[in-house]
Amino acid sequence: MPEGLPKQATLHDVAHLAGVSHQTVSRVINNSPSVSEGTRTRVQQAIETLNYRPNRAARSLITGRSQTIQVIDFAAGYIMPIPAIVRQANACNYRIGVSMVQEEYNSDDLRELLDDLTSRLVDGFLLFDPLTRFERSELDRLCRGVPYVVMSGEPGDGIPGVYIDNQAGMESVIDHLTGLGHRKIAEVCGPLDVYDARVRHETYLKRLHESGLEPGPCLSGNFRPRMAYEQTINLLEKKTEFSAVVCANDDSALGVMRALHERGIRIPEDVSVTGFDDHPLVKYYEPPLTTVRQDYGILSREAVQILVGMVETREPCDRQIRLCPELVVRQSTSRPPN
Repeated sequence: MPEGLPKQATLHDVAHLAGVSHQTVSRVINNSPSVSEGTRTRVQQAIETLNYRPNRAARSLITGRSQTIQVIDFAAGYIMPIPAIVRQANACNYRIGVSMVQEEYNSDDLRELLDDLTSRLVDGFLLFDPLTRFERSELDRLCRGVPYVVMSGEPGDGIPGVYIDNQAGMESVIDHLTGLGHRKIAEVCGPLDVYDARVRHETYLKRLHESGLEPGPCLSGNFRPRMAYEQTINLLEKKTEFSAVVCANDDSALGVMRALHERGIRIPEDVSVTGFDDHPLVKYYEPPLTTVRQDYGILSREAVQILVGMVETREPCDRQIRLCPELVVRQSTSRPPN
């Protein structure tokens, strides 16, 4: 070590200061239950006094794990709960790496990325992809024995994953509006090749039919405010009657609300508007948006816990969790005009 640089404390330094063997220090670092509380406290105090930091590379060689989870984001334009995933992973003593996949990726792109990642010491993958329905055999082949969990999107047979119950979320929206007395409910749907959008649209149609109501008009959208704005302007020019608009997501609702404001149509006095997601900004829309809250904190917690369990037990898992979202009623919905 060059002169002038402080010497980094070693495992043996900690053991000497605590008056224990270096094996005991290793057991404390690895949270072994076979260490008495008094010894554990003494070792932890020595670690703090010496400002000791375990050598992760050496530890990886011993345990076969890097304490690293790699998140693979297939949909950069969608809400990805990275902060919630990091918090949950840190609570489990794991670090997070993130890889982005282009939305127009092909199987060769994905194979190349996973080949690179599996060649490193990565303990597990969290795959965030609301667009693709994976097959278990395909993922097993691509991940080469590295455990994985899918977040969001369409559940695949036998694939461990955590998903939002889009059907329950849209049912709560329709029930809310029909309960207020709305009978002419329009929709701005999302791209129907996306699982979440397709389920929300199909539930919209089904729930209105069950209520004895005719759906529509149904406007094509792409989850973006601009298209929702343009579609709503076209609808207003046709003078089609409706008292509420159901939107596939919060961004679409923003476009709808802009179009209504421009035409002097009051929200919710003339037309009620709903969204889906509960983006942090929607409480500041004018008026604040009634929407469906997807709890990304719970989504992240469940996904990380399933994955960590697979990593540490080295046991396969096919557990799937479906989370029920919550309708959040704000000032963008009310009873229809008389």
